Amino acid sequence: MLGLIEEAVKLAALVLVSRRLRVGGLRYGLVLGATVGAGFAAFESAGYAFNAVLSIQGLSLDDLVETEILRGVLAPVGHVLWTAIIGGVLFRARRGGRFRVTAPVVLTFLGVSLLHALWDSTGGIAVWLVARTTASDFQRALFDLGYMPNPSSEQIHLYTVYDTTGLLVVSLGGLLWLWLLIRREPTAPIPAQSPSSPV
Repeated sequence: MLGLIEEAVKLAALVLVSRRLRVGGLRYGLVLGATVGAGFAAFESAGYAFNAVLSIQGLSLDDLVETEILRGVLAPVGHVLWTAIIGGVLFRARRGGRFRVTAPVVLTFLGVSLLHALWDSTGGIAVWLVARTTASDFQRALFDLGYMPNPSSEQIHLYTVYDTTGLLVVSLGGLLWLWLLIRREPTAPIPAQSPSSPV
């Protein structure tokens, strides 16, 4: 649900900031969408940074730097990529300076929202996979009672592997989608340049 809301907000922002532009086509939409996505990612990262710097022990500069480096690495294959994809399809469907809600636009919106939801769910899926594959009987009993047992070092390592793998799969899915969009877009021939007159 959160993916749908965030993608709708970014789509609305993209339409709002570009409504007066008289351009259309996939490439314009990709660039403008990526720009809006980057702005959203920066705004969201500021919130994460604020939460990271405040800890029970006081201000934590290490947590702040670690969070911002991680966000900086992940943002291009997250918000930037998803908004670029929906922006490209939206601008490709644009006619006469007007945005149109077409089937490809709706399906793309739902698709990037699904990628977003999968991205947000990788941590929970990783916990579930670790619990299903490595949990002891005692840990399962604690789970059944609603308690979170302390994980072993092996389980922590396995969680990191599952979570990172999930993020990579979602990222590769988005990058493949972007590549297919660009590959299938017909390229317009470059108009012949008239020779410039001597000065």
